[in-house]
Amino acid sequence: MSPHNTYCDTKLPIELDCSANSTPNVESVENAPSAPNTKGSAVPGASQDTQPLQHDYDTVLDLIGFGCAQWVLLITSGLLLMTVINETMGMSIITIASQCDFASTSVDKAIMSAASFAGIGLFSYIWGYLSDTIGRRRVLVYATFGSCLFSVISMFMPNFWLYVFMRFMVGSCIAGPSSTTYAFLGEFHARRHCALIMNYASLFVGVGMTYVPAIGWLVLSMDWSVQLSDNFAFRPWRLLMVFNLLPGLIAGFILLVLPESPKLLLSVHKDEEALAAVNWICKRNTGKDLEQFGVKKIKAENTMADKVHITSKSCFETVKHIWQETRPLLQRPYVLNFLVCCVIMCGLFISSNGMGLWFTEIQNRVSMSTSENQVTICNIIADTFQDKVDLTNSTKICVDEISTKSYIDSISLGLCFVVGYLLIGGVIKLFGRKATIIGSMFLSTACCVALFWLLDPIAIVVCFIVFLTMPGLCISMLGSGVVDLVPTHLRGKAVCICLLLGRTGSIFGSNLIGVLLESSCELTFGLFTACVL
Repeated sequence: MSPHNTYCDTKLPIELDCSANSTPNVESVENAPSAPNTKGSAVPGASQDTQPLQHDYDTVLDLIGFGCAQWVLLITSGLLLMTVINETMGMSIITIASQCDFASTSVDKAIMSAASFAGIGLFSYIWGYLSDTIGRRRVLVYATFGSCLFSVISMFMPNFWLYVFMRFMVGSCIAGPSSTTYAFLGEFHARRHCALIMNYASLFVGVGMTYVPAIGWLVLSMDWSVQLSDNFAFRPWRLLMVFNLLPGLIAGFILLVLPESPKLLLSVHKDEEALAAVNWICKRNTGKDLEQFGVKKIKAENTMADKVHITSKSCFETVKHIWQETRPLLQRPYVLNFLVCCVIMCGLFISSNGMGLWFTEIQNRVSMSTSENQVTICNIIADTFQDKVDLTNSTKICVDEISTKSYIDSISLGLCFVVGYLLIGGVIKLFGRKATIIGSMFLSTACCVALFWLLDPIAIVVCFIVFLTMPGLCISMLGSGVVDLVPTHLRGKAVCICLLLGRTGSIFGSNLIGVLLESSCELTFGLFTACVL
């Protein structure tokens, strides 16, 4: 994929119609009814309203302008993205705080962290398909409230495997917002606003990465325990899950009063419902109806699929229909670049999310190291592993505390994501998307290699953060590239397949660390360096 130098290249991760090669047609809608037009002209002897003039969707959005409706949609989408981060990356805090209650090993922590990613991986395509069939808003509502419900239930799970299962169910629901939010948000905006709004939405990913350790620091600083039964004690780490789901709960209630995506409604020829949805935007932004602007009908896009909804009640026919809808992605002209993007996305998720889930754990071990001399990060991990072996052979004392430095380091990682999302648009505009991705990968690789030899604790933290941040930002940039490859009616499916493989990479990366980190630290970091390359 060749980089473009247009402003739309500042878009982030999964945006719609920002990458068009032509500029949007911003014609004067106010004067359109009086302009010559065969479609809109009246037929002699017939009512002029029998065939009203059709207006282009982007033109109408340009006429309405950017206002209150778009800000509400942005905040709602941002809260949904925060929820995805909270419920997945939040496990980096919970695995440490719960290790005494579940007597969990490093492998157990890897399984616990990967459970939600497994749910996302298995269900992301299903939610993506449903978002293209039953609607974006309905999918977001069902999935968001479902994730909140399962998250509350998981708070009261008494043993490890029941807790893992409920986290898997949380992941299966959170896959909906993970794969649909950007599409839902982008379809409410004109092309000239789309790139900027996606940048703003992506900032909430960094906000979520900052929110998780900050709220964890606040809640886990409390030391109390409520014994609900002989085998179950409610401790602060369980309460932490309530704070993690709060953004999603708020977003879910806001979604109840929002309309469906007008662009999707137009794609399935629900013109009246689409007009009503655009009228909702118009009223919030201008206080007027569309008719006052001379808009009575919005033109459907010719590039959309004529048949999107599932009409068969047979399970086999439904699966067949899904395959028929997906098959174009695996055919020319999309297949080669699409598969390349999927493979790259998998590697990026392995590095950013797989290792990211262990960032707090590793930094916690580094901060609690009793070594008097400066040593490498792998030497510290080896020492803590030996300490655990010694404790197992003698009197075992479980410690589930997280050091203040670990919280600060994790907050710093989140803030770096925020800064990265603020700067990435300008960097892409200057160097192009392809060059930015390649440069980010080389920088990440250099930092990962440096971790083998660095002794200074501050230098270790800086290189570790850069190593994790660069692939995370590249996920967003590559996501926009996936959208560039396919037409609108295939984007939900394309993004979900790409994310499915990416989440699979997160599962692989997290479990790889759980198995190898303590026994073969150098090999672990070497493999992750290879994944970045």
